[in-house]
Amino acid sequence: MKHLSKVVNIIPVIAKADTMTLEEKSEFKQRVRKELEVNGIEFYPQKEFDEDLEDKTENDKIRQESMPFAVVGSDKEYQVNGKRVLGRKTPWGIIEVENLNHCEFALLRDFVIRTHLQDLKEVTHNIHYETYRAKRLNDNGGLPPGEGLLGSVLPPVPATPCPTAE
Repeated sequence: MKHLSKVVNIIPVIAKADTMTLEEKSEFKQRVRKELEVNGIEFYPQKEFDEDLEDKTENDKIRQESMPFAVVGSDKEYQVNGKRVLGRKTPWGIIEVENLNHCEFALLRDFVIRTHLQDLKEVTHNIHYETYRAKRLNDNGGLPPGEGLLGSVLPPVPATPCPTAE
């Protein structure tokens, strides 16, 4: 995972969060954050990419309060108070995926799609992809595409004659 964090954006998520009590979930989140820190595993949003004080403050709050996101997944719909909701049915009731009192899926969705989408795309392209690209170019000796493994240029593809219009 440490190597993976250098190549892709990692957003930590706790699945099946409905199997834990509120106290267990809180303790588990703290333990996951500590393990990530101790093992040097970076996750999105990375601290070094915070551009200004406002970004740093907002992202620090997300890193400390929300991450890892504790979610409950379901593709089943149920009627709750006259509304159709995604959820999981248990003997005690229905756990609603979109209800912040039950699950942090809405926070995760808003984080990825609404508030950080453009930044996520930029970090992926400008940092992760460009790092990968530079490494591949260096590993290939700086040779252009088509040259490489055997050190020879691929033969040109012969031209295909155009069909004549009659």
